[in-house]
Amino acid sequence: MEGRLNSGKSILAYPSGKLCVVVSLKDDETLPNSKLPSLVYRGHQFATSVVKISTSGAYVASGDSRGKLRVWALDHEEHLVKLDTVGLTSEIRAIAWDGESKRIAFAGDRLDNSAVCTKAIQWDTANSQGTLYQHQKGKCCAVAFKPNRPFRVVTGGREDGKMHFHKGPPFVKMPVEGDVPCEGAHSKGITDLRYNSDGTLVASVSGDKSICIYDGKDLSLKTKLENAHSGSIYSCCWSGDNKSLMTASADGTCKLFDVSSDGTSVTEKHTWKVAEFQLGKPCDDKTPRGGLQLGCAFVGGKTPISVSTNNQIAILPMPGDSKEIELWTGHCAPIGAVAFDQDKKIFYTGDSDGILVKWDLEKIKAINRVVPADNDDLMYTVHGGAVNGMTMLKDSQLLSVGWDDTGYYTKDGKLQGGKLDLTAQPKDISTGTSLTAIVTVEGIMLLKDGKQVSSGLCSLSYDANAVCVSKDDKKIYVGGDDNKIYIYEPTSDFKLKEVHVIAGEHLKPIHSLALSNDGTKLAAGDTRDVCVYNVSDYKPIIGKSRWCFHLQRITSIAWSADDKYLATGGLDDSIYLWSFDKTMRRIHYPFTHRGGVVGIAFRKDLEGLKLISVGGDSCIVQWDFTADAKAKFS
Repeated sequence: MEGRLNSGKSILAYPSGKLCVVVSLKDDETLPNSKLPSLVYRGHQFATSVVKISTSGAYVASGDSRGKLRVWALDHEEHLVKLDTVGLTSEIRAIAWDGESKRIAFAGDRLDNSAVCTKAIQWDTANSQGTLYQHQKGKCCAVAFKPNRPFRVVTGGREDGKMHFHKGPPFVKMPVEGDVPCEGAHSKGITDLRYNSDGTLVASVSGDKSICIYDGKDLSLKTKLENAHSGSIYSCCWSGDNKSLMTASADGTCKLFDVSSDGTSVTEKHTWKVAEFQLGKPCDDKTPRGGLQLGCAFVGGKTPISVSTNNQIAILPMPGDSKEIELWTGHCAPIGAVAFDQDKKIFYTGDSDGILVKWDLEKIKAINRVVPADNDDLMYTVHGGAVNGMTMLKDSQLLSVGWDDTGYYTKDGKLQGGKLDLTAQPKDISTGTSLTAIVTVEGIMLLKDGKQVSSGLCSLSYDANAVCVSKDDKKIYVGGDDNKIYIYEPTSDFKLKEVHVIAGEHLKPIHSLALSNDGTKLAAGDTRDVCVYNVSDYKPIIGKSRWCFHLQRITSIAWSADDKYLATGGLDDSIYLWSFDKTMRRIHYPFTHRGGVVGIAFRKDLEGLKLISVGGDSCIVQWDFTADAKAKFS
């Protein structure tokens, strides 16, 4: 991660979904030519598989599951694309830059025999830099570029377990004389290859649990350490001083090895039991599925980290350091719901994998994942289906609902014992003070203080999409698929009494509802229009065809603390800011979340217009609209 622009900084780059994430491990460090410590790049159309920062630190190369290779600027505020090309016919699994940041070697899979699984190209024009030897079955997941001249490129076969050594440019395979270069040191597929920073040694790891060290210039075998781990080794990385090699394995551990300067000696120095740390107890004979260590790196050349199958990043303390392992967590699957507890300064999110995460509202940082009752597989799956609704109850307890037709209770980031049987798939959920309403495909369920009080589901004559409960628990507003808003009062026996219907104001089904903080106005969103009504007489303050600029379903609505502004988010990836003082004006923030906006909320603990948005791209973003609102609406 060292380079001209980020030398000395602890910068980490990794793929997540369709995104590329570049982040500093330290909150007080910023990225090159940026005021922020993190960056999310959204240029790929398919799931990203590998991200690699150039040796200069100015550019990033990233590949995806469809073989697309993009090279884009890290040090430019708009991250302009320098190269966009189809590198392989299938997934790109590994990328390596040369020491001059002028050439890129990459490897992956091919779909047919006429294609290739390894390439070396010019970084900006994609011109070929020679012909790399192809591996059996067209599968290669490891490539290493010698960082200095004379340049060498090494590739490792995923199926054949062979290593091919090339010199150049233009690169051609070096013939084997005797046992140099050594191509068959491993008995199983090679999973990773790494040159040290001065190019004198190459390390390889494999599914055969061994580590091999080679000469960097001719690939002659220096030493081989058998059974370095009790499971397959997936990754390796050199420390910044080239004295140590770190490995990550399927046995749930990462290990640190001392390597002599001539490469003839490899000695185990330290073991990090990452899976056991996450599990909170010793692992049985079998490593938990979520605890497999898939990758490792020395960030900044000195901070060891690893990533697990459950997508949690572990920052590991060096031997002699008294610190514990630190976990970075969050979501990798699309977020489906969010609930804010502004008084406690926390919020929760849930994703399509059924995982719940607790967040710090002030730092916008994940605190921990909610641990289910049975987490022996370390996958943290609370719900058996996607989470699509969340609400905070009166006692700062979270109620989450999902496609498993079940509600779970969480308090202080810990799952509680009871659960709620919804009997039908939920669509939306809302809480006033003590009263909670859950809209399902079969009707509405009512709860008081988190306990079911309605007799089963209150059936409806229409399909309901959205619900909102007033703060005094006296009114329940339901948005229907028939373009109408129904207003109910709960009876003493917790049935629904219809008191009014807002009809003829919307042209599309209602998908979101929100009451103002003073309870005098109701905002409703459909697939185009945002309408605002006076609660006293249900007459429109903002009628249809005025705030009508969303292109897809409006999923979330948020009122500012003074009720002068309204923010709306939709599946069109946009957030709009509206003002009741200047109703003919609007501020449009496009491309806010890839996959649509899931939830938004104005922060009440800060002055100005600070908004938190959550999206289907698994990202949490904080916005400051204060200056924009002043310029537009003054």
